[in-house]
Amino acid sequence: MLRWLRRTPDPKVLVIGLDGVPHSLLTKLIDGGEVPNLAAIAASGELRCAESTQPTVSCAAWTSFTTGVNPGAHGVYGFVDRTPGTYQQYITGSNYVRSPQIWRTLSDRGRRVIVMNVPVSTPPPEVNGFLVSGFLAPSLDGATHPRELRRRLERHGYRIDIDPWKARESLDLLFEDLDLTLKGRVAAAKDLLSTERWSYAMIHIMGTDRANHFAWGRWADQDTQYAPRFLKYYRSVDRAVGEIARAAGDEAELLVLSDHGFTRTLHEINLDAWLREHGYLNVPMAEGARISDVDESTRAFSMTPGRIYINQRGREPRGSVEAGAEYEALRDEIAAGLMGVLAPEDGLPVLERVAKREELWSGEALPTAPDLLAIPRDGYDLKSALGGAELFTSSPITGMHTFDDAFWLIRGRKFAEGAPRVMDGAPTVLRMLGEDLPGQYEGIPR
Repeated sequence: MLRWLRRTPDPKVLVIGLDGVPHSLLTKLIDGGEVPNLAAIAASGELRCAESTQPTVSCAAWTSFTTGVNPGAHGVYGFVDRTPGTYQQYITGSNYVRSPQIWRTLSDRGRRVIVMNVPVSTPPPEVNGFLVSGFLAPSLDGATHPRELRRRLERHGYRIDIDPWKARESLDLLFEDLDLTLKGRVAAAKDLLSTERWSYAMIHIMGTDRANHFAWGRWADQDTQYAPRFLKYYRSVDRAVGEIARAAGDEAELLVLSDHGFTRTLHEINLDAWLREHGYLNVPMAEGARISDVDESTRAFSMTPGRIYINQRGREPRGSVEAGAEYEALRDEIAAGLMGVLAPEDGLPVLERVAKREELWSGEALPTAPDLLAIPRDGYDLKSALGGAELFTSSPITGMHTFDDAFWLIRGRKFAEGAPRVMDGAPTVLRMLGEDLPGQYEGIPR
């Protein structure tokens, strides 16, 4: 059992987020002697398999970590969402999060924080300390608090993210971009951690997720050119963890974790193609097709990843489905139909299940949730593309997220019983700092 004792009169907690690193991969790398810094942390404390959230997408998962609640309470379901009661879409940002994120809670309690690159931190909120937004920020300009932090970061060659379009062109460009981005991230983190006063720091590395999306297939196949590059990058990430932890000091509590797991993508599946084929979606197939093209002839539409919305009369501007019995019957019909989509590899359903929103989430943001969530079997990555006609598709993306293969790694402690869940993050950090937990938290300290 984890004992929540203050180790110093002024406790500090460092969280390092390694986006999308699966527990299964990390244990393999530790056993193979490839990641000595992460191995040393595990030897001193504990490595535990952890659960993500639904949908298994980084913006929802990290927001659950930072708020301690499920998406039905914090309101983040995807990187792109829609304004309730409209067909207008927006990019999810910190101003759409309905529950206080941990840096806000700690700032309000007088704690100084350092937050670097965490998803859903754009625009940068005012904090008691330093914050640089995550990868949805278009550039460093306007992505930092305080604003003058930008110049300090630029001196270290700080980059918010790689260029994913270059990665689609070439894996050589991907790994070059990953190395440069990681170098700047580490330099800036070491600077702030070693020279500033802080109680809580969260350093997020998005590059692991990027490497997994674009190069997982090459790693899985042990491709002679790119599998070694993949492994080399993970060794660099391990060195980064060691350097960042040393800059924070041995007295700081250390929690390293991921927000979801990863596996190989066998197929991408365009839910819009299925909805159109079965008469639920009537938006013309065109390159510029948008949800705003939905009219009364459409009964359902989708958004990545696996989110299905009923075009309900009185709720959507051009809704066609009556609330009540018709709505419920349609949800059941679509769910049953989707479970009949079979994989060409083995003839089994590509989905684990199709869940109704009230089966997954609860809270004040539930009315903005998708009406159904399709939850895929590993290997079948759910997309939405109004302009696409094919159900089974492919792209340069060879890796996809998984729900139950994330990891938590803690230094010098043991976890409480039970598998950690991503929304256990905020309460765990607060207990490590000796702080009381806000009443709205659903997560529990691990």
